[in-house]
Amino acid sequence: MADSELRHARAGLTQVIEPADNLGTHAAQAWGPIRLLEIIQGSIPSQQDWIALAALDPGDGQYTKMLRHKLGEAIDRWRRRGKYLQPETALHYITKLGGKFLVPEDPHWPPALADLEGSAPLGLWTLGEAPIPQVEASLAIVGSRESTSYGDRATTNLVAHARGMGLTVVSGGAYGIDATAHRAALERSGQGTPTVAVLAGGLDRLYPAGNTQLLQQIAKRGLLITEMPPGMRPNRYRFLNRNRLIAALSAATIVVEARYRSGALSTANHAHDLDRTVGAVPGPINVPTSAGCHRLIKESPTQLVDDATDLDAFYGSTTEAPPASTAAANQRNYDILDLEEMLVFDALPVSTTTNISHLTGLTGLPVPQITGILTRLERYGLAAQTTSGWKKRRDTLS
Repeated sequence: MADSELRHARAGLTQVIEPADNLGTHAAQAWGPIRLLEIIQGSIPSQQDWIALAALDPGDGQYTKMLRHKLGEAIDRWRRRGKYLQPETALHYITKLGGKFLVPEDPHWPPALADLEGSAPLGLWTLGEAPIPQVEASLAIVGSRESTSYGDRATTNLVAHARGMGLTVVSGGAYGIDATAHRAALERSGQGTPTVAVLAGGLDRLYPAGNTQLLQQIAKRGLLITEMPPGMRPNRYRFLNRNRLIAALSAATIVVEARYRSGALSTANHAHDLDRTVGAVPGPINVPTSAGCHRLIKESPTQLVDDATDLDAFYGSTTEAPPASTAAANQRNYDILDLEEMLVFDALPVSTTTNISHLTGLTGLPVPQITGILTRLERYGLAAQTTSGWKKRRDTLS
C-alpha cells in the first residue's frame, strides 16, 4: 500500500498535469512523484535529477536532450496551474463522497494500464466498492450518443451475453450506447462487477447531468473511475483522453453505432494500438450512425460482430460459463436467436399486434429480412401471426 506522502504527491500531480501528458508520466517515473511535485512547487531540478532522467534514454542521447528541453516547458506549464494544487482538499473530498484515490503503488492497481506506457495515468479517483476487474474479464462497449433503437437492442443483446459469460461491461457513461450498455449490465445477473464507467471529469460533478441517476446506480453496484480530481470539469479533450483508459481496461472493445467521425472510433483506435481485440456491429447502409462501424470494418483489423456469440471467440476459455445444469434450467427458446432475430423478437408487442413496416422502422432491417426472421420466430414458437399482424407468443415471457 502506498504511503500517505506518495499518495498526497500523486493526488497533487493529477490536479496540474492533464491526462495522457507523457512528459508528466516520464518525469514521475524518473524523479518519483514526490520529487516531481517539489519541482512543480518551485524547487529547481538538480544535476542529479537530470542524470536520473537520462536513465530513460534508449541509448543515443538524443531522447534525453529532447526530453530535457520539453520538460522545462512542461514544468512552467504545470506551475502556471498551481492554483489548482490542493491535494489534501481533494483527498478529503473524495473520502467524504465515499470514494478513493488509487495509485500505481497500490496492490489493486490494474496492471493492464501499464500497456499505455508513456500515457499511463498518474492515479485514479474511484467511487464504488467494486474492484476494478482484470482485463481478461472486461468488455468495452461504446458507440454513438445518438443511438437508434437498432443500436440499443444490439447493445442489450451483447451485454446480456457478456454478463452471462461473467464479463464486466466497461463504457464511458455518456448518452446513447454507453448508457444502454450500463443499464443492461445492471439489469442482468452475472459474476463479478457488472459495469464500470470511465468518466472525463471529477466525481463530484457527474456528467452528463441527464445520466446522474444512472451513474449513481453504477457507483452503488459497480464502479466509477476518472483521472480527474474533484472539481475538474469534463472538457472535450478530456473525453478523448479518457477513451484510452476504456480500451486499456478491456480485453476487447466493440463499437455498436458510430458516425464516420465519432469519439467511439477513438476508443477503437486506442484498442488497436494496444493490440486488443476490436469488433464493430454493422448497420443499415443509409443510417449515419452505421458509417463509423463500417469504416472500422473496411479500414482496420476490426472483427464484424453480427451475433452475441461472437464474444465466445473473443474471450475463448478466459471466462467462466455457468454450470451446465444451471444453463439448461435457465434456457429459453429465444436463447438460440442471433443478433438480428433478437432485435425483431424484442420489437414485437405482447398484447397488441404490429406490422412489418413498423418493425422495419424500429429495427432498421429491410423488409425481406424481417419477413424471413418472422417466419423463423413463428417456427421457433416465439411469434404468432394473426389477421391484424404479428405479436409475441405469451408463453415465451416467463
